[in-house]
Amino acid sequence: MALLVTCDSGGDRIPESLREPLAHAGWRNTFAGVDAVISSPASRLSLPLVDRDAHFASRIIAEHAGCELIANPFRADLVDVGRSVHHRNLFAPAIRKLPAKIRKSILSEIRTPYRDAVRRRVSGMLLEFPYVVHLSIRTFAARSASGQWQRGDVGLLYDPGRADELDWCLDLSDELYFAMPDLRVRRNHPGRGTNDSLTKAMRKHFYDVHYLGVEVVLNRAWAARPVRRRREVLRVLANAIREVTPEATPQAA
Repeated sequence: MALLVTCDSGGDRIPESLREPLAHAGWRNTFAGVDAVISSPASRLSLPLVDRDAHFASRIIAEHAGCELIANPFRADLVDVGRSVHHRNLFAPAIRKLPAKIRKSILSEIRTPYRDAVRRRVSGMLLEFPYVVHLSIRTFAARSASGQWQRGDVGLLYDPGRADELDWCLDLSDELYFAMPDLRVRRNHPGRGTNDSLTKAMRKHFYDVHYLGVEVVLNRAWAARPVRRRREVLRVLANAIREVTPEATPQAA
């Protein structure tokens, strides 16, 4: 199966080489309080520092879809590896206040290796298969910044101008409707697939080949619940992904 799952935001580590420079620069390591934040009901409404639920979901999806997973092991509050280097939300406010030398080190230690690893894996898969479906897994806050409830359980973010991505997302929406009618699947919500992201960057890099990049974003209203039902929903989602991504025949050498 020419399918790759990635997770940008589920890591909980700090690179060893950055610990001392960050401490000397006055960056406060808030990780000690993350567990309490994650376990509280309010964490289902907003995004935590460490999106462990995205990491959990990506593991379950990759396992049951039978594909490879590349996950960023480092904390997303150091740098959002899915953003371009000029995006205003590349760094969290606390990191933006640090010296430029430290910010450059964060990029070279975290962002660059992760994106290079994804790019190399997609390149390798395209040498073997005629197409690759790349799914980037994230969660989104149950409430918007204005306090409104976010509608939908699963969002599929894609470029509507790319017919292959549109068709794949339509097929997955139909498959999920028949498999789990109560699951609310929305396309290009709560964001747009053409917004700044890792999949957008990969589309630009692999513009002349059959690369499909889709962000699968999960509403934290249910994604953060430590119950069996969450695992069951993720299994259904993974099985549907497998059904609409037929086995690709390896290309002749």
